[in-house]
Amino acid sequence: MTTPTRLRPAEVSDLPFILRQEREYMETIEPHALQGWLTVLDQNLEVWIDCLPSTIFCIDADGHPLGYVMWSLDGDTATLISISVLDGRRRQGLGRLLLDAFEQKASASGARVVELGVYRSNQAELLYRAAGYETTGQDGGYVLFSKRLSPAEGDNRVLLG
Repeated sequence: MTTPTRLRPAEVSDLPFILRQEREYMETIEPHALQGWLTVLDQNLEVWIDCLPSTIFCIDADGHPLGYVMWSLDGDTATLISISVLDGRRRQGLGRLLLDAFEQKASASGARVVELGVYRSNQAELLYRAAGYETTGQDGGYVLFSKRLSPAEGDNRVLLG
């Protein structure tokens, strides 16, 4: 039997989990950039702390985080900074739940457009395409995507936080 999951605002106690997930991503998907990422780890940590709790949400089971989504807002554009699900819990719909939460909270915060960049070898690109994101260009090894939100984008979902 699968343990029920819940979405919740992230807390300071979630930062070690986020750090482990981010590092695992760098080691697996972008190993060539790991050393540079480690060099700016303190700056990344400051960004994560600044995002707490308003723009980082976790999905958990029994208080144990299974994944998170982190984003920023600039005017009417929300940018997905990071989305991650534990390796053993992928392909169970948790990433889509997190992506939907991002869109919902971004819309509620006044965003009309959501955007993101995904490294070209990252399988998450399939999730974004299935959710209606369209390719807008490239930036180095990243494929850029965006999606226009309708004013009622978040109305069919339960508002978090």
